[in-house]
Amino acid sequence: MRTTAMKLSRPSALVAAACLSALAFPAGALDIVLTNDDGWNAPGIQALKDALRDAGHTVTLAAPLTNQSGSSAAVDLVALRVTKQAEGEYSVALVDGVTSAKPATSGLIGIGIAQETGRPPDLLVSGINAGNNLGALTQVSGTVGAAIGAVARSFNGAVPAIAISTDEPACDVACKEHHYAVVADFVVKFIAHLEAKPGFLASEDGLLPDGIGLNINYPPTDSIMGVKVTTQGQTAQLDGVQIVGNFRCLTGACSSLANPGDSRIGGLQVIPDATPDIRNADTTYFSQGYVTIVPITPDYTADSELKFKSVLTGFRP
Repeated sequence: MRTTAMKLSRPSALVAAACLSALAFPAGALDIVLTNDDGWNAPGIQALKDALRDAGHTVTLAAPLTNQSGSSAAVDLVALRVTKQAEGEYSVALVDGVTSAKPATSGLIGIGIAQETGRPPDLLVSGINAGNNLGALTQVSGTVGAAIGAVARSFNGAVPAIAISTDEPACDVACKEHHYAVVADFVVKFIAHLEAKPGFLASEDGLLPDGIGLNINYPPTDSIMGVKVTTQGQTAQLDGVQIVGNFRCLTGACSSLANPGDSRIGGLQVIPDATPDIRNADTTYFSQGYVTIVPITPDYTADSELKFKSVLTGFRP
């Protein structure tokens, strides 16, 4: 497995040693909450549930009743219906039992269920998602949103979190099931590696630094080039093609609607995009066959916030 030395920011440096390989270290049993945005019975989450339990971990699966892709970190602040689907497996919906809850909500419910034992879970894992969550797609991802909801302190208290996504290979059902099993095995090994407290993580109480999660994307191949700690890119990829999206009226200009109540069909237009991404982008390394790992945080504050103090010069409210 090939890796390359690079200069990392402090959050990246804290997890770099854990992210540069996924070796099978002997692991202790953990209490893990498992969620996703594809629905509680999707093949990715079911494959990961089986792999984690086979490794000896206690798994509480709590996920949306139905597919909620693109939900970001939205939370349902309404009454919920939690339904036991199997031992340790729950679907989460709104009180009507039909409208699905969001991924972040489902993950927080899972944390709440795990906390009924008297202690918080050791980790929340969101995925395995069907489709990458790289670059600009990260901000709308329900898979990543569930991880963000876990590491934030706003609701159930901060819990270390990993989001894991992969593009499905273009093959039959059995082949796709095999791919999910391969990705699930990677996650099990990576969690075991985190338990070994490599590098800077030796000084951390939890599996990850407080308030930081990991967004992991696994290429649609069994023959990966290696593992890279990367920066979130600024472009988006769909089925291996870099694209830019354009929301617009597809049947004419929206502004030409004559009367209140008039409507036209609109939607997302996808256009191939050749714009180079930023240096060390997850989109770039993923397209080259690397597993990419981006440290993420719920803090939206820009790195350059101190520069904005000068903007207030001379301003009086």
